[in-house]
Parts: sequence; structure tokens; C-alpha cells
Amino acid sequence: MIASHAVQKIVPFYVWAGKLVVEVYNTLPIDILHALTGLALCFFGGAYCASIAAVEAFVLMGWTTTHAALEEVYADVKLIWAAHEDDEKKSGDAEVKGNNLLAESLPMRKLRVAAGAVRDPEKFTMALGGLYAGWIAVQGTLRLQFARTITLGLSIAEMLDAPALRCGLPVLAHIVPPSFHRWLPTLIRTAAKGVAVFIAWYLHVAIAAFQSALRGGLMCSRALLKWANKRGLIEVNEEDTNMDELLGYGLCLLGFYTQICWGFALPFPFNIVLLPFTTVEWYIRWSVTS
Repeated sequence: MIASHAVQKIVPFYVWAGKLVVEVYNTLPIDILHALTGLALCFFGGAYCASIAAVEAFVLMGWTTTHAALEEVYADVKLIWAAHEDDEKKSGDAEVKGNNLLAESLPMRKLRVAAGAVRDPEKFTMALGGLYAGWIAVQGTLRLQFARTITLGLSIAEMLDAPALRCGLPVLAHIVPPSFHRWLPTLIRTAAKGVAVFIAWYLHVAIAAFQSALRGGLMCSRALLKWANKRGLIEVNEEDTNMDELLGYGLCLLGFYTQICWGFALPFPFNIVLLPFTTVEWYIRWSVTS
């Protein structure tokens, strides 16, 4: 019950934020949007390395089909949300008038509203199926990519086994009761594997953060240069100048250093604002490593 109330309070904020993003997307020039996207990659790329890899895999696996499916789903989601808002208004009026509209359970009423809002259920389910098929293909690509990281960690752990046992056994033998001594080698090897996989994953995140910072910095600088050229603020030939590289590399170094200071995570308040993206990121990491 508490979780349901929390969701009802929190979800509208993210819906409002999503509408704001769409409005900004439809208002700002495309070059400024590219610059902002590059800036986000520059400073937050390491925290979303799996999501960025998934997007790149989606593009490689056939973005045209995925994009068409997303447009179909998005169109129906807008209809479902409009129907939800209309239902909320009706339920508010019903509460004032005291009729029986609220007698129906909330989940069933929302399910009925959503089902009624979808224009073509067959087309909607086919679009969802297309997205899922694309996600399965992306999962296979990501599993191969992250399997290398895990294999590297296990290889490191194999080389750490002997020194870990040699140093750990004498120390733990004095701490752990004798009845548990036969478990000590297994525990030490497991801990060594965990530490090694963590190190390998951290290095992978660091490399991904640098790559995203470099890509984002160049994307931002080139988009800003193009926008400034269009507005007449500067007059340079984009192919004959090094301004974009100098600014891009400077943003890359600043963004990567900032990510290192943040521990490749998000500080407050970015961790709250970007919580939906963080949830998707952790789901992707769990799905490709489980």
C-alpha cells in the first residue's frame, strides 16, 4: 500500500519531466540538442556504459525497424496517457458527486482505460514484439561484449589464487574456529574471484567512460561550432579548423576527470533526476550478466 502511494506520487513528476524533455526537443535547434547530448555523454557516460552499448547495438542490429516500432508504441502510449488523465478527471468528479465510479478497483480500472485507448491492439502487440526481438538480439551482442570482461576477471583471479591462499590462510586460521578451517580455501578463492571481477568491471567502466567523454566532447564542440556558424557568430570552415578538436578534447578531459571524482556514479541531485535511466542501466547490466 505504501509502495503504491509512493509510485502515485513519484510517477507524475517523471511524466512531467518527460513532457518537458519532449517540449525542449521540439523547441531547441537540432545542433543545440546534439551539443547537450554530447555534454551528457561527456559527464555521465561511465554511469550508463551498458545503456550506451545497448543503444549502439540497437543501431547496428537494424535501427530502422526498431525506430518504427518505437514510434508505434510511443503513439499508443500518448493515447493511453490521455485516457488516464481523462479518467483521473472523471474519478475526481465522481469523488465530489459521490457516485459509484470509484467502486471499481484502481488496477482494473486503469487496465480497462489503457486497453480501450489502444487504437489497433494487433499493431500495438506487433510493435512490442518487434522491440522485444530487437532486445533479444542486443542481449546476445552485449553478453559477448561483457563476457570478455568477466573472463578477464576470472583470469586475474586465477593468478591471485596462490598468493591469496598463502597470505590469507595463516591469518584466517587464527580468527576462524577450527571447525570451519576446511572452508577457508573455498572462501578465499571466491573472494579473490569477486575482487578480480570487480577490478575488471571497474576498468571496463573506466574505458567506457573515457570513450563516451571523448565522443561526447567532440559531438558537443562540433554541434556548437555548426550552430555558431549558422547564427553568424563565427565564420570558419569546419573542415579546415582545429577548434572543434581543441574544444572537444578539453571537454573530454574535464568530463573524464569529473567522472573519476564521482567514482563513475551520479552525485545528488543527478541521481534522483536520472533515476529512471539508472533503473534501466542496472536492468541491462543484470540481464546481460545473470
